Amino acid sequence: MKNTISVLLTIFLVSVLAIGMVSALPNVEYIKINGDEFIDGDQLEVERGDELDIRIKLSAGVNEKDIEIRAEVLGYEYSDHEPIFDRVHTFDLDANDTVYKDLTISLPYKMDKDYYDLRVTVGTRTGSSDENTFRLHLKGVKHSLIIRDVIFNPEPSVESGRALLTTVRIKNIGEKNEESIKVKVTIPELGLSASDYIDDLDDGESETSEELYIRIPECIEAKDYKVKITLEYDEGYEVVSTEKMITVTGDVCAAEAPVEKKTVITVGPETQDVAQGASVIYPLTISNAGNTARTYVVSIDGTETWSTVEVTPSNLVVLNAGESKAVYISLTADDDATAGEHMFVLSVKSGDTMLKQVTLKADVTEEKPSGILNLKRGLEIGVIILVVLLVILGLIIGFNKLREKEEEPEESEKGETYY
Repeated sequence: MKNTISVLLTIFLVSVLAIGMVSALPNVEYIKINGDEFIDGDQLEVERGDELDIRIKLSAGVNEKDIEIRAEVLGYEYSDHEPIFDRVHTFDLDANDTVYKDLTISLPYKMDKDYYDLRVTVGTRTGSSDENTFRLHLKGVKHSLIIRDVIFNPEPSVESGRALLTTVRIKNIGEKNEESIKVKVTIPELGLSASDYIDDLDDGESETSEELYIRIPECIEAKDYKVKITLEYDEGYEVVSTEKMITVTGDVCAAEAPVEKKTVITVGPETQDVAQGASVIYPLTISNAGNTARTYVVSIDGTETWSTVEVTPSNLVVLNAGESKAVYISLTADDDATAGEHMFVLSVKSGDTMLKQVTLKADVTEEKPSGILNLKRGLEIGVIILVVLLVILGLIIGFNKLREKEEEPEESEKGETYY
């Protein structure tokens, strides 16, 4: 009798322990995939590149310790390099508590189109585990391209002022052949881009684009720049893109000196005597004291009714930085010009800017020019031209000295104006 009681007691204790061991797992209330609830054995259709968001609701009847949840897909050829797997860090769960746990797995683009099992396992350190299996039917997309690789030459950096060559490796993971695939490389911050076309790419095949040429400008900041690579296909309705970084090296060029627009204008005698039918010359010197070339226009107003004026060598003067030229205003009084003082205006403009206006005077006399008078006038003109040439020479020497000292003139000489 005692032996029978002992055996029954042992059986009871073992049963209690077994029940305790069996109950040492939380209850799986439901499993949702991408928001929809599935039960063990259900099948769902998926595509390459899809992400599966898995939510599990658990509840515990007793205190549970060291619970772990895993989600995985087996049978992928490259699982030793990129396993299709996710897990939840071990956790404890008190009796009568409920918890939600989330996992995410991604289906690689290189997976074969076939059937796979998604296994969601709940277990602890010892004992059995609760495994739910869902059948995945992996299918391709009609139109789908991926960028497998981007190669820069040179890499990983390019010197400013040099060329950057880019090749793009593309794979067609869709179910249709693709035609007229546009490959575009851009550096948005620099406003640079290059494009090329791949005429045809069969499903499952890969191809590398031609080298796309972008010249990196000189004198840009040396740093990392974002490069965007874009594919347009399926009549332009589908777009896929990726981004990489390229390092631009080289010193930033010295900043260009600000443009200086300074002009020195010198006018010879502003008042001259001229006989009826005779000519006089008013010399004008224009000197470009700036650091960039400029164009000047010389014009005369107020002589139409009593004289004829000619500007030589031209009324249009183009001067490089630091250059000076002489212009001669030759005024010939009409034979019947009224004797007395006549005034006219000399103007010098650069573009729309009026640089100088000078009122010149001519005192017309009734004296007819004679051979001696003409000779005298010729000598006077020669002296005036010589003075003008000396003034130009002096200005050139002065500019050179000013540039050496890097100083600007503070005051203008008599008859000279700075702009």
